[in-house]
Amino acid sequence: MAEEKHTDLALHDRTGALLMLNKNERKLLRELLDMTLKSKNAREWIIKKLGSEYIEIGESLFKAMGGK
Repeated sequence: MAEEKHTDLALHDRTGALLMLNKNERKLLRELLDMTLKSKNAREWIIKKLGSEYIEIGESLFKAMGGK
């Protein structure tokens, strides 16, 4: 059976946990991700604090939320 994605309603992590966001929360998170991923300093901070894989996680999350 094909897995359905409901990126406009909820986000799922690798453990299957579900994060429900309303329209305004999604809009805010999308804007924050967009600004953060475009910022060299923010990207460097994320890599230092969390590791480089979190840049990929952020980019994937941004795309899943409708970012470009």
